Amino acid sequence: MDKVIVTALLVIAGVTAAGLVMTTLTPIVGSSSQSVVQSQRDLSQRIETDVEITAVHAPPNTPTSVRAWIKNVGSTEISFLDQADIYISSIDKSKFVVLCHNDNTCPGSWVAKEKDGTGKTGYWTEGETIEIDVTLSDTNKLESAVKTYNFEFNTANGIKSVYQFQYGQ
Repeated sequence: MDKVIVTALLVIAGVTAAGLVMTTLTPIVGSSSQSVVQSQRDLSQRIETDVEITAVHAPPNTPTSVRAWIKNVGSTEISFLDQADIYISSIDKSKFVVLCHNDNTCPGSWVAKEKDGTGKTGYWTEGETIEIDVTLSDTNKLESAVKTYNFEFNTANGIKSVYQFQYGQ
């Protein structure tokens, strides 16, 4: 009789322990699977994102003005264009300018425009080319002695494109 009572108590304890484990682990597994799904979604978005700088023009007599054309060559829309990072740097590393979106208090600022010249808002669709107008401060203007510069564009999710251009020729 003692063995039956002990066996019954062990079965009850086992079922109770299994219930506690399931109650405790189920929310943890659920939240960790949500993290995996979200990271997969972010990775998929990054893989589908790609941009290409197609041209950069710096007129010889205006060292504070640069225009660039960038095409969305990826297979997804790009959001948060205003959070993109744009840099201009010289090949000889004597100049590096971080540009701010639509902020004239920075060493340089930029605005995005549609093909028709209007301001770019909303999503940047697949295959669409936008124009970036850069205005540099007088202290960071392009120098004809340096001549070769890099124009670097980085999307908000970390996709990068670099284009070399010449000034003063």
